[in-house]
Amino acid sequence: MDKYKDPSRKMLSILLWGLIILFPLTVLAEETPVMVIEAAKSAIDQARKAGAEQQAMDDLTAAKSWLSQAEKAYEAANSIMAMVSTAKMKRAREEEVIYLATMAKIKGLTAEAKAKKQTTTAKLKETQKDLADYQSAIVVMKEKLREAENAKEIQAKAEAERKHLEESQRMADEMEARKRKELEAAQLKTAELEAMKQREVREGRLKDEKRIAEREKEASQAKLMETQLGAQRAKETMEIRAKEEKFAAEKEKMAVMQTKLQALEQEKAMLIAAGKIPKVKAEAGDKKIIMTILTIDLFTSSSDLMPAGKKILDGVGDFLESYPDSKVVTRGHTDSTGKAAANQALSEKRAQKVREYLVAYRNVSPGRVTAEGVGSSQPAATNDSAAGRALNRRVEMIVLTGEP
Repeated sequence: MDKYKDPSRKMLSILLWGLIILFPLTVLAEETPVMVIEAAKSAIDQARKAGAEQQAMDDLTAAKSWLSQAEKAYEAANSIMAMVSTAKMKRAREEEVIYLATMAKIKGLTAEAKAKKQTTTAKLKETQKDLADYQSAIVVMKEKLREAENAKEIQAKAEAERKHLEESQRMADEMEARKRKELEAAQLKTAELEAMKQREVREGRLKDEKRIAEREKEASQAKLMETQLGAQRAKETMEIRAKEEKFAAEKEKMAVMQTKLQALEQEKAMLIAAGKIPKVKAEAGDKKIIMTILTIDLFTSSSDLMPAGKKILDGVGDFLESYPDSKVVTRGHTDSTGKAAANQALSEKRAQKVREYLVAYRNVSPGRVTAEGVGSSQPAATNDSAAGRALNRRVEMIVLTGEP
């Protein structure tokens, strides 16, 4: 019986031969069905960890579907019937498994990228809110400073009142001494005239006693007023101390805010410095600076670095030398032209080329920079026009400005 009389088997055979022709020979030589299936499982697992079940459910479901098809195809390829097939048919079945698993991996990577993008957007909104809260805190802090100045003025007034009270007490003491002398003189005069003016002396004595009682009453009132003023000064001193402690706490909080502001200023300076590199588009992300270079400015048609591209990367190397503590990720992108697997491999190759140049010729530590490719899964513009596709063919260098 002719094995191609069954139309479905004939179509499957044509599809498998097409996969053999379209898949890069390097991929066929280096990857096995098991390796690709495991890579797809890893990509789906990473997507789940990135939150794709909430942020990119459609892509995650598609990735699982492709993986399921790949696993079924792998089981079919290793069945008893497949064992007796020709080497060409076995190879075709392996290519089918690799294709299905590769599609599952791509969908998994796409789901992970979308989930991370949603997470990054949420963090950016949170940072903007923190900045608004910081600005509000600055306004409150200025108001607290004004209150502290008012407290100093109140303390100065209290000190002036204390000095005034001391001066009043001194004058009262001098008056008391003067009155005492007058009394002694009056008593002496009364004693000398006692015989002649006994009645007048008695009347004068009564008047003097009355005046003494009034002075004692005045002294008692002055002492009571002094006690009250002392209590008032103690209360005001306690209030001033409480305000000073509160001001110290606010000052410490302001120092924390100032540290955060300095970090933002450094990120701004990094963004300005990155924007000065020729042929580099720089923009700020969440705790990162994203530098984008079009591949037309970097690579030849065979994806080798051009002299002009090396000059651009020299500028990037100078920038990274100025900020030696920052981690870097080089990420390759392609347009949607051609097969997804070929685009993925091309994006990884270009990202790796940029990393190798920075490490080999710009003395960037290998531990600082990593390379990855995302194929055409993250377009920056439409793929429906030549201009849009040119913008999508790019390499991004993501410089981390803080802890992730």
